[in-house]
Amino acid sequence: MLNRFSFADAYWFRVPIKVLVLTVTVTALVSIWPALTNGSSNDHQRAIFGLLVLMMFMAMGITFAVAISDSYVEIDGDSVHVRFEAFFTAEFPIADIVAVRCIDPRPHWRYRFGLSTNFADRISCSHGGPMVEVELAHTWHTRLWPRTLAVRRFWLAVREHDAFIAELHRRAPHLASSAQELAAAA
Repeated sequence: MLNRFSFADAYWFRVPIKVLVLTVTVTALVSIWPALTNGSSNDHQRAIFGLLVLMMFMAMGITFAVAISDSYVEIDGDSVHVRFEAFFTAEFPIADIVAVRCIDPRPHWRYRFGLSTNFADRISCSHGGPMVEVELAHTWHTRLWPRTLAVRRFWLAVREHDAFIAELHRRAPHLASSAQELAAAA
């Protein structure tokens, strides 16, 4: 059974990108319009080139805004798939998970938004919200362009963090028993 958990909406980043694309588009069209209507043939050629550059900029901005929204964590069978902003993907088996817990990353400003890493053993994926740390028994090599990192911990800020933790505990009985041992020891 496939379970998908999504990251928080990146409205704090998508809105400025949309505003930037809209502002540049309007400014470019207002600037190019006189060359198209009252200009010579050389002006028309320059204006058409400007329109092509504008369309490429719009396409890149829209693609980037859509890519930001393409972020989720899937638990499928015996593996976990992480996809964050279409720029980062990782996959690791549930059997290799040692611990799953809510964390409070410090300092807040450093790991609260976006994709970040300490280049040693951790990758953080967040659009805001509570963070869940998934700790692995072995290092897993994952690609974070242009580098390949050996990762043992993932910090994931999924919206439904309680359900995410519960689903991992349900799928990996060894996690539930270790959580009960920790609770009994406390």
